Amino acid sequence: MTSKRKNPSPTDGPGKKSRKVLNLELKMKVINQYEGGKKVNMIARDLHLSHSTISTILKDKEKIREAVKGSASMKSVIITKHRQGPIHEMEKLLMLWMEDQIQNCVPLNLPTIQAKARSLFEILKEQAGEDYTENFTASHGWFDRFKRRYSLHKVRVTGADEKFVESLDELIHEERYLPEQIFNVDETGLFWKRLPKRTYIHQEAKTMPGFKAFNDRVTLLLGGNVAGFKLKPFLIYHSENPCAFKNINKHTLPVHYRSNLRSCMTQTLFEDWFVNCFIPSVREYCLENSIPFKILLILDNAPAHPPHLDDLHPDVKVIYLPLSTTSIIQPMDQGAIATFKAYYLQSTFAQARAVTNNEVSLRDFWKHYNILECIKNITAAWEDVTKTCMNGIWKKCLKRYVHTFKGFNKEDALDEIREKIVKLAKTLELEVKVEDVEELLDLESKELTDEELIEIEEERIAEKERRKKEEEEPQRNFTVKGLANVFSQVNKALADLESMDQNVERFTKVDRQIQEALNCYRQIYEEKKKQTIQTNLSLFFKHVTPPTTPCPSTQRDEDYDEPQPSTSLQVPEVKIEDAIIMVEIK
Repeated sequence: MTSKRKNPSPTDGPGKKSRKVLNLELKMKVINQYEGGKKVNMIARDLHLSHSTISTILKDKEKIREAVKGSASMKSVIITKHRQGPIHEMEKLLMLWMEDQIQNCVPLNLPTIQAKARSLFEILKEQAGEDYTENFTASHGWFDRFKRRYSLHKVRVTGADEKFVESLDELIHEERYLPEQIFNVDETGLFWKRLPKRTYIHQEAKTMPGFKAFNDRVTLLLGGNVAGFKLKPFLIYHSENPCAFKNINKHTLPVHYRSNLRSCMTQTLFEDWFVNCFIPSVREYCLENSIPFKILLILDNAPAHPPHLDDLHPDVKVIYLPLSTTSIIQPMDQGAIATFKAYYLQSTFAQARAVTNNEVSLRDFWKHYNILECIKNITAAWEDVTKTCMNGIWKKCLKRYVHTFKGFNKEDALDEIREKIVKLAKTLELEVKVEDVEELLDLESKELTDEELIEIEEERIAEKERRKKEEEEPQRNFTVKGLANVFSQVNKALADLESMDQNVERFTKVDRQIQEALNCYRQIYEEKKKQTIQTNLSLFFKHVTPPTTPCPSTQRDEDYDEPQPSTSLQVPEVKIEDAIIMVEIK
């Protein structure tokens, strides 16, 4: 009987090679031996390294020498090989895609992830050119390493929404946010010129001229606050200046109009909306309603939402929803966007019926239905979204302010609108059922395309470099003297403007608006001024203790020589002599 075969020990054979960490000293030894005339094979055999490792070291010898120059100890320094190339770029895009899928509550499995990885790699490999010949199969081993590199693990989301709601309620209570100060926004895609599939217009779309925009998509950013106030829609389209906008000033549109080639939201566009649309609109809203300008904005963790928004304005706090809870608790996903889309289709059908009653065929109407008409119907649909709807969508997110709101039933509201759409379709002699309307309203490309992922990643890199440059620049600081000079210049400019304007009412209105806009800087000025006075007094008291023969200085801090701005309340100037009198009185 044969004996059982022993498991090989590390000394029995070669076994699996362990990864060997190479420090600078060993790498310099390789370089010196090679430059001394020793062959690569001999170096590899003597140092028990592979031929490819020796070749890599020799290829990077200049970098290694630079590292040696800045190193105190060669033994303790290890040069890490930075991963780069299409596979590395693919993994970053894949992570971006996975975050987006998780955010939209789309289930992920290994085959789906592998297929997406291969798809992204093929695009990046093609961009790299013919010189790049490496292949990628998205094997199980690669996926295991990918998970370790990006610290991926199974995340349990049970209870995440409850924890977030609790922490959000604590924040609202501590900061005393009002319903009018709490906002939420979300993006949605809208195929603005698409009809239900069974209509004859849809069937003819591919063959008839003039239907190029049938598959056109716009991205809309919609939102509002707990009190029911709705923000002006932010629309992104692929054309910067559509033909429909001829002789139209885009700034007069009922939406904030922006464009990029893929009609999609990006971090740059979102920051543009935040700074140039959201903040001015909300500031005006607070002013009209006599509400302090103190805003809480709730967002999801979409890749196009910049993570640094919370740093852009001191009076606007931005918090992000936990991953995988967006569809559960995000207010705008609780019926507002779905209701808006239903109203949009209803408005479009109503417009078609009104036009066809004037002996215009439905084909002609649909052929000439352009992005400007779309914007008009978007505006009408957004106006139709009721205050009850905008109130009711907050009930899953907030623990306060929502108990007195009238009930809003998403399904009942949508059923009613769908029925109206079907009736309108019949007047247009279109064969449309409720199921067709539901399918059309649910149509939205949630998944980011490979090109969109690449565009977003490039934007992230550019944003990171921009912020790095900003950090290297000298920090900006307010000074009492600098602010006083600004106020003085503003006063002079207003005086010049007043001398030219014969309309007193107009100038008074402008003057008031400018003064209100400068309030935030006046507050900073007053705080800086008080700090300066306190610092000077503290320094004086330090010099006069213990008591000595007083010798009042006639020299004041240079900040005291600035003119007091007439646009703010006057801060009484405290002189050193006055401080001595106060001390003596005590």
